[in-house]
Amino acid sequence: MDFLALGAFSAGELIAILLAALVAGTLGGMTGFGGGLILPPVLAPIIGVKAVIPIMSVAMLLANAHRFWLYRKLIDVRLTGLALMTAIPGVLIGTFVYVRLSSEAVSIMLGLFLLIAVPLGRYCARRKMQLSPRGLAIGTGLFGIGSGTTTGMGMFLVPMLLGAGIKGQAFLATDAAISTAVNTTKAIAFSNHALLTPSMLLAGLLLGLCTIPGNYLGRWVVSHTSVKLHTTIMEGIIMVGGISLLWRPVMDLLG
Repeated sequence: MDFLALGAFSAGELIAILLAALVAGTLGGMTGFGGGLILPPVLAPIIGVKAVIPIMSVAMLLANAHRFWLYRKLIDVRLTGLALMTAIPGVLIGTFVYVRLSSEAVSIMLGLFLLIAVPLGRYCARRKMQLSPRGLAIGTGLFGIGSGTTTGMGMFLVPMLLGAGIKGQAFLATDAAISTAVNTTKAIAFSNHALLTPSMLLAGLLLGLCTIPGNYLGRWVVSHTSVKLHTTIMEGIIMVGGISLLWRPVMDLLG
């Protein structure tokens, strides 16, 4: 598909993509995660499931880089360096696996991940993990592998950083710095594997630009909306997205 040709998309598809990007940026601006979970169900039927992760890597790179710039003076440099020592090699392993998966396998993997993301995210939040530097390094290595094969792994980075003792705006800055480096690595790796063409790169950049107003909107929403309501809405969207991604491959298998 030529992602540069606007005529390839209907008006409804373009509106859906732009709105999803705005919502993704808003969720990221509010909590540090969520954007990578909202966009895949919207993008997959439009651009093809195999193209979702490469394009998302560029979009989330731009979204996180902008959020990092907003909080750049508060970053925990030591914690960021420790996390990236294992996260970056993990991403390279994950992308190596991803390029060898079929479109059906990718769709099933993304769908299953979205369905388990809600209960698993709640479990991690309840445990309130306390991590040593070694535990953080191991955890972020696994986070990197998962990031290379799917999207939305930021929800599992959150409890790890909180467990390492970082909070508030310093958390948002450090999370954004790690996510920016991870998505940069993913974009380079997918480009080397010919899964990120120039037109797909531009599509990802345009999508990422659409998330930037959401970063500002997220800061406003935080002060006007309860966290419980935001969480409930996001979890509902995630579950519906997971089912939608699984529907076609499951029906094909049953057929």
